[in-house]
Amino acid sequence: MRQGIQLRKVQLTGGSTYIISLPKEWASDVGIRPGDYIQVIPQPDQTLLLVPGEKVEEPSEALIDAVSAKTPEEVVREFIACYLTGYDIIKLKFGKRVDEYKARLKDVMRSKLIGLETIEESTNQMVVRCFLGYMDFPIKDALKRIHSMALSMCIDAIRSLKDQDKSLAKDVVQRDDEIDRLYLFVVRGLKLAVENRIIMKEMGLTSPRECLGYRLIVKSIERIADHAARIAGIILSLSLSKINSGLIKDISGIAEKSYTIYRDAIDSLYKLDIKQANDSIMNVKELVKMEKDIVEKIFKLRLDVETITGLRLILESLKRIAEYAADIAEIVINLAIKPAC
Repeated sequence: MRQGIQLRKVQLTGGSTYIISLPKEWASDVGIRPGDYIQVIPQPDQTLLLVPGEKVEEPSEALIDAVSAKTPEEVVREFIACYLTGYDIIKLKFGKRVDEYKARLKDVMRSKLIGLETIEESTNQMVVRCFLGYMDFPIKDALKRIHSMALSMCIDAIRSLKDQDKSLAKDVVQRDDEIDRLYLFVVRGLKLAVENRIIMKEMGLTSPRECLGYRLIVKSIERIADHAARIAGIILSLSLSKINSGLIKDISGIAEKSYTIYRDAIDSLYKLDIKQANDSIMNVKELVKMEKDIVEKIFKLRLDVETITGLRLILESLKRIAEYAADIAEIVINLAIKPAC
């Protein structure tokens, strides 16, 4: 039950201890009895968090009624939403086309989500549990991992162009699934942290403001990985022998510029360095000019429409990677500035 704001008078007991009384309605709602312990946790904003010390949390459960669903994708979207919300157990009930729905869900669990296992299954029902806790993979460690993977995708995508290595390009495309798995896991953890300050503290985060910042940053990293996969996918469709070495060198140059901006933006996050973050933002302007110059050069060459279109899209993705990096840098600046109160 939600209680309104109440004023409680601070009293002195024993000559050295301040005490206040707890609202009876709140104590009843959370199951506190005389003699119970309460955790008193100081917060960065000078407030105190009160948590019943011996309360055992039951696994949270969600039920998805897939009987009336028209397509497996409807069920998948609701399933992922339950995962992101932080449910420990997700129960699903099926109607027709049971095998199709189960197969699609199991594919999503395997390729997109971390820590899920089917613990019960019958003809028209499936029960899934998340066994990976938020402390098994701390958010900041997960962020470093997803950044490292996204950066390697970017580097290898352009290397596949320089080396004309389509097997490498194919590998980059496949790696995007692992990025998605980590991304969704991080979002799940951040949602839990926003709603539970104990979880937030144990994750090494200090405030809902910081959780929001990391949420936006990890989304930008996920989009950067998407563009790396997009570049690799375009390379798979091109006839690379038609692209001269000079043009490949130009594209590699802008790629290195884009990736440097991205590296510097993430480095500024680790150090909360406002100057480095600002430098990353300013460097995007120079990259945009480079991109326009190379596009003009491409249009002057006698290339077929498919090759021109593919190269143009690669350059667009390299520009978007730098712009997402600038978004990260802007968030770093916001995080580096201390709250007014």
